[in-house]
Amino acid sequence: MFPTDIGVVVNDFLVEHFNGIVDFHFTANVEKEFDDIAHGLTEWTKMLHDFYGPFHSEVEDTLVNADRANNERELGVDPVSGKPVSVRIGKFGPLVQIGSPDDEEKPRFASLRKGQMIETITFEDAMELFKLPKKVGLFEDKEMTVAVGRFGPYIRHNSAFYSLPKGVDPLDVTEEEAIQIIKTNVRKISKK
Repeated sequence: MFPTDIGVVVNDFLVEHFNGIVDFHFTANVEKEFDDIAHGLTEWTKMLHDFYGPFHSEVEDTLVNADRANNERELGVDPVSGKPVSVRIGKFGPLVQIGSPDDEEKPRFASLRKGQMIETITFEDAMELFKLPKKVGLFEDKEMTVAVGRFGPYIRHNSAFYSLPKGVDPLDVTEEEAIQIIKTNVRKISKK
């Protein structure tokens, strides 16, 4: 088992800003305090007050002073635009970015695929992600496009969206496969 990119960022953030709580000994001390409460040796309200007073101050301080953690890593320079290519955590998960927020032109983004990690993705693999959306052919005289969105990979056809089955790589979808996926989804909808 491996932690996800977001899990790594959250853990690093907690260790940096709330080290006392994620510390191994914290849990042992809290368990001892719970035992003391259960045996009537300590008032539970005192225990909570002793914990939440300093903790609340740490939270307030962190909200004001902490930098937003995104685990950004530079991968290289886009050969077409000459802009930097980086990988980081975005609002909806790990992504690759061409350009920077300071650029006049808006940066381009692509979500990482399942199994890709911020720490290990290569420049070449990152650039492959920008091949999407990709036209895969025609069906019923209308264009089919494969892309990756917020909810995963999909085919767009005739203003409708069809999710790709699990395990299907959007970069490898052929025209025939796209048609089959659309037909299968249309049959499922018509049976409802």
